[in-house]
Amino acid sequence: MSTLDDLFPDGRRQSGADVSADEQQTVRRLDQLLGDRRADIDRTHRASARPALVAMVDGALSDARPLGTVPATSHPDSRRPRRRFDLLNLSVAALAVVALAAAGLIGGVQAATASPATDALRVLAADEKTIESATAGLESARGRLIESVAEADAAAAALRPALESTRSAPDPADIPPGETEAPADAGTIPIADPKALDTVLAALDAYRTDLSAFGVPHLPEPYARGAVDSDSLTEVGAAIDHAQLQLGEIDRVSAQIRVARTSLDDRNAAFAAQLVTFAKTFPDLASAAVDDNGNADEDLRDAVVTAADALTKTDLQTAAGVASLTAYRDAVVALVADQVYADRLREEREREEAERERERQRQWRPNPAPEPTPDATPAPDPEQTERPAESDGSGDVAVD
Repeated sequence: MSTLDDLFPDGRRQSGADVSADEQQTVRRLDQLLGDRRADIDRTHRASARPALVAMVDGALSDARPLGTVPATSHPDSRRPRRRFDLLNLSVAALAVVALAAAGLIGGVQAATASPATDALRVLAADEKTIESATAGLESARGRLIESVAEADAAAAALRPALESTRSAPDPADIPPGETEAPADAGTIPIADPKALDTVLAALDAYRTDLSAFGVPHLPEPYARGAVDSDSLTEVGAAIDHAQLQLGEIDRVSAQIRVARTSLDDRNAAFAAQLVTFAKTFPDLASAAVDDNGNADEDLRDAVVTAADALTKTDLQTAAGVASLTAYRDAVVALVADQVYADRLREEREREEAERERERQRQWRPNPAPEPTPDATPAPDPEQTERPAESDGSGDVAVD
């Protein structure tokens, strides 16, 4: 590595024109204080620091003092005790080695003696287990589908009489006071909207017709493995093909059942929507019934409105829906019956008031003059009255 003197062989920059007197004075003063910085430097090699380092080490050795003797520390015998051989551990280890060797030997023998037919049999057994579980799931899905169809039809069958009962009810006005049964010639009062009722009854009949014609896919033929030579790869392969065909048939029937389930759900939803439309007609009917029977008890009027509102919130295909239809019908009948009772009381009061008015008028009317009554004995006719006897002088009385 070059020194600064190598880089600048001419020494300090000597340019009288460029260096001022102050700078030259400063350089001289630094040389006096620090000495010539280039006096001990060889022009071709850097100054070595080795002499200085050697002097430092020699000084350190001359100043070294012993620290004293450190007492030896006594330690117990740190030699590891000799391990005793345990007969039980040796036996277990030997048995483990023998077992591993036997397992390896058996595995090697099986690998050496394995045949393609054996591997194919394992594949066949796995397919047969899959067939068994898939068939059980398929039977369960088909059974649930059949139950759903039967339940839907039963619910529709139970709904029809309840719907019919909302067509009309015997008119309480035609039931004699004190009687509970309406006579054969009694009139009727409407409960539901006749047009809406006919529409929903037609929809119910169509719904039941569709349910009766609903087709449920049949299960595939039961699977059974035929006689197979376990040593024949050809026969085992044919059995695997048969099992695969059975699995394909199960998949096909499963897809059909899924389609049938979707179709049934869509049909149920369509009929349920028609029932909802029918139920929405009852609030207006209830409001009209309350207005037409304004003299009925307030609790009965509220009951009709509540029953109509419940119909709009209940699934009519359920037992609760059937009960709601019956409750609305009974509420309307009770409302009209109470109105009839109020009308009869009013009419009775009007008759009693008229009777009292007639009696009052009879008491305040003046008595007329009595008319003369004819005598029982008629008055004698003046011409027929007996005249006095006349005397003719001879003393005889002339008689007519």
